[in-house]
Amino acid sequence: TRTIHVPAAAPPRRVVRAAAAATDGNAAQQYDVVVLGAGPSGLATAAECRKRGLSVCVADPTLQKTWPNNYGVWIDEVAPLGYDDCVDVVWKQSKVIFEDVGGDLPNCTLNRPYGRVDRKALKKRLLDECRGATLLEARATAVDHADDAASRVTLDDGSEIEGLVVVDATGFRRRFVEHDAAFDPGFQVTYGALLRVPGGHPFALDELVLMDYRDGYIGDDAAMRAANERFPTFMYVMPISEDEIFFEETVLVSRPGGDSRDLEARLKKRLRESYGIESFEVLESERAAIPMGGMDPVIPQRTVGCGSTASCVHPASGYMVARALEVAPRVAAALAAHP
Repeated sequence: TRTIHVPAAAPPRRVVRAAAAATDGNAAQQYDVVVLGAGPSGLATAAECRKRGLSVCVADPTLQKTWPNNYGVWIDEVAPLGYDDCVDVVWKQSKVIFEDVGGDLPNCTLNRPYGRVDRKALKKRLLDECRGATLLEARATAVDHADDAASRVTLDDGSEIEGLVVVDATGFRRRFVEHDAAFDPGFQVTYGALLRVPGGHPFALDELVLMDYRDGYIGDDAAMRAANERFPTFMYVMPISEDEIFFEETVLVSRPGGDSRDLEARLKKRLRESYGIESFEVLESERAAIPMGGMDPVIPQRTVGCGSTASCVHPASGYMVARALEVAPRVAAALAAHP
């Protein structure tokens, strides 16, 4: 386990309680709150707990790595929270395309600014706001609760830490949070790629394409046509600069989950047939399968669910980041109110 201590700008209002050293090796550092997972939900919750003077430990095996997926947010949701400085590209409007002009379904334009989250900037800011916390590059393997003692978290190197409250922000696996209903979600499946297009792309820089559902690009490819009938997809387009652009082919929801390899093939064909993009360089790519919906965790219980662990993913769109940032202060305030 690699331990990283974030320097405190000022002494915390509450003293971090450290277990006394023991000759039997069973003593463990104790915290007010132990957060498992360092995604947007986990770090936002940890940061808000620190602001309220709680002693905090965050454990995540990928603490030093950039979050892998691109996130989009509506600016009017993050600006009131003070996170609009963590958005690196903003589009004035968003377009939803169902058919070519003249089709039966009208296309629409949303005059609502939309932005791409700067993943590095947001993670750095949240880590900075965790000042005074202990950050562990480790994976939790077990959480044990006792009626008359702090909860004990076992890490993948065999070491242990204790928390008066354990927050599970580890994502979709739901390993530490109890649910009374079987988890059988549909999945939003995506394949995305950030491209550099020599000579430029055909998209306006001030407009996001939120959904392009047109399927004329499939042509007479019978196998792809059948796959699209089973799992219709849309293209999500973020123009970044004159020659840099992010495309993502998406199945909004599918059960069982669609195949991202199929989506990659559709994306490449759509680029060529619909957008006239034949030559490009892939700067980065991503694949995702996001469980959509699900029942809330059992209440009460000793482990607090956070983010997607607590079914906070929007069941229709898959969005969660702005919601996580909005909820975190309320979660931390509730925890601080019950020392």
